[in-house]
Amino acid sequence: MQCIPIKMTVISPIQYFFTAAAGGMRTSNFIGDIALKYAFLRQMGLFKFPDLNKIKPTYKELLDFPFWLTTGIPAKMALGSGDETEFMKNMIRNTMQGADYNGSNVDPTFKTGSLMYKNFFFVQPIKPGNIFYSFLIFDSEHYKNFDLPAVIRVGNNRTGMLKISRTNADIRAVINLYTIQNILEKHIEKKADYLSHLVLQYYLVGYYNKAEVSKIYGN
Repeated sequence: MQCIPIKMTVISPIQYFFTAAAGGMRTSNFIGDIALKYAFLRQMGLFKFPDLNKIKPTYKELLDFPFWLTTGIPAKMALGSGDETEFMKNMIRNTMQGADYNGSNVDPTFKTGSLMYKNFFFVQPIKPGNIFYSFLIFDSEHYKNFDLPAVIRVGNNRTGMLKISRTNADIRAVINLYTIQNILEKHIEKKADYLSHLVLQYYLVGYYNKAEVSKIYGN
């Protein structure tokens, strides 16, 4: 298995899993490893459309492709210094229900409980210009030369875009325990440096260096 650090630059706003924050609903400060792998597969032309009656991914289908990515994390986490994830507010007024009346979303007689995207203005997606880091681990026998996709789409309706490139930075990784235990069916030593339990698919632990990541995904 080869393990290479990659750099991911946000080139359009990314919004997906929201957490309550002062003044709005904020997207998580990381890019999920499962989301990254599906995005890579789509851009590489390897993704198979799910069955019509399939409500959600099974994730086990990811085992058909021998490469993995660690969770995308900002410089502050990956390098130990640098920027945290920066967010922005949507500045487009929601006028899907009619005229922008008197500087508000809708005519005051409209029942606001029926308004679509009531919290649209308060959503805080990841701002373009943010940089995330991740390890790409792949089977060098299967992929003789792993060609990185130039751009991938992530987030709600895959409207957010990340520019992908290699980096020589000495990064550390955060690993999604759900991926390791439930998809790869492995057990690893948990570290106490970083721990975050957000949703079922993202139970994050860290930090791990390149050698540790290679061992975890390579066994």
